[in-house]
Amino acid sequence: MIASLRNVLLSSAPPLPGHDDEESKGQFSLSRNDFLRMAAAGAVAAGMSGKAMAAGATGAVPPVTDIDLLYDAWQQRFNDADLDGLVDLYMEDVAYINSDGVLMTGRDKVREDFAGLLSIKPTIVLGNRKHYVYRDVALTTNHWRMNFTNPDGAMQEMTGGGIEVMTRDPRDGGWRYIIDDASRSAS
Repeated sequence: MIASLRNVLLSSAPPLPGHDDEESKGQFSLSRNDFLRMAAAGAVAAGMSGKAMAAGATGAVPPVTDIDLLYDAWQQRFNDADLDGLVDLYMEDVAYINSDGVLMTGRDKVREDFAGLLSIKPTIVLGNRKHYVYRDVALTTNHWRMNFTNPDGAMQEMTGGGIEVMTRDPRDGGWRYIIDDASRSAS
């Protein structure tokens, strides 16, 4: 796409000021506004929203601002083995209890736990999702089913539940876990 845009610009650009056509062939002048419009058009053509474009420019993951989509985002990122995207759904000082009942504090511990888990290439389905919102805090529950292949090649299934507390992050408006207990059944 970039090469196509460059070719269009080269073929339609006027000569640089103070240069004849032959001397400035293959060169063009582009204002900052023209460049930004062109970048925005390219991003739209690539299917990126303004927030995603901004996040892509900084390397950050776009926040999930609709709590109804948070479990979908978590499940998708987990199943895609998107470790950065998954960890971004947690506050920096999160209290995380993994499926073995081990309490871990902070994103770094969440990253370590998920890195090990994602290495076996599991898939998860989050069902029976519920959330109760009070201002910028939510209590959520779910049941999950995870499938993975053992080292001997046998398919395994684990089931469980999660009880979480989420908050809206004041920095970007995204919902993030502040307490995540994946060690119990959410009945």
